[in-house]
Amino acid sequence: MSRYPALNQFNRPPIVVTDNDVLSGRGVNIAAHPGNERFRTLVTTRADENYCEGYSATEKKAVAEEIIHHIASLDPPGRFLKREGRGQVSRGLNGPWEELSRKEALKKTCQALRDCNRNDRETYANGVAAPEDVKVVANEIATGAANEGVSLKDLAARSVVESSERTQEKLREAMQEAGVPEEQIEEQLKRQRADPTYVIPGFAMTSQGTFAPISNPGYGHQPSIMEMMGPDGVPVQHQVVLPMPGQMPGLYSQYPHPAMDMPPFDPAAVAAARIAAGYVHPNDLEKQKAAAAEAVTKAEEDHEATEAAVAAAQE
Repeated sequence: MSRYPALNQFNRPPIVVTDNDVLSGRGVNIAAHPGNERFRTLVTTRADENYCEGYSATEKKAVAEEIIHHIASLDPPGRFLKREGRGQVSRGLNGPWEELSRKEALKKTCQALRDCNRNDRETYANGVAAPEDVKVVANEIATGAANEGVSLKDLAARSVVESSERTQEKLREAMQEAGVPEEQIEEQLKRQRADPTYVIPGFAMTSQGTFAPISNPGYGHQPSIMEMMGPDGVPVQHQVVLPMPGQMPGLYSQYPHPAMDMPPFDPAAVAAARIAAGYVHPNDLEKQKAAAAEAVTKAEEDHEATEAAVAAAQE
């Protein structure tokens, strides 16, 4: 967790835990929370002896995405939560809580899938009654696999395609809402289809699995916009014209960085400004003192020479 608080930390209402939420933590109260029990039984619907060795990383991620999607589709939508801040000693369901990022929720779900499918974890979720919605999911998976004569791995491979299609649709909706021209949308989605690791500029996935604009990256002839960032890279609407790199604030101080953001150094202008302000650099001050002392010495020597010359003339 970052040691810097989120920008909207102080103006958002506290999260109230519901029975559909999945909580991170240890203890009986956490394990017995209805959302956590639903999560464990939902994971068991994907129990497959070939999971650990036979599934590709993409297939494992797609299975995890389906589980997260099901949790989020509940009413009210389920969330993946953790206690806010470090060093929290609260027990039970006491908060404050904050939502996991999409990446953290995926990591937690993938870990649960690994635990469920390990040979030494055969008792995973034993004794936990599956809610009705999980029973429906389990029946759909079993019926679909039996009717089509396919394995759970084949269903996972199909989930990869379906997950990609959902992502593309959500990206399209977000880009359309942001006002990106249609030809630019098609071009970006085409690149994303060709390379799933390609990140479309200006958009970030939220913890709910949707996409939101980080900034308008200047598609078409629209001016770029900078927005204040909230959780998961989701911006708090703050319409400010995006500055040019030379005008952007320093990374930590949020003030112009002298090495990057200042105008080019003009020695002549600086010297003129110093003279006008009566400023003398310490090094120059030492030189001036030495020159003054040398001038006094020379003046004394000249005075002595003049007196000697006058005395000689009088003699």
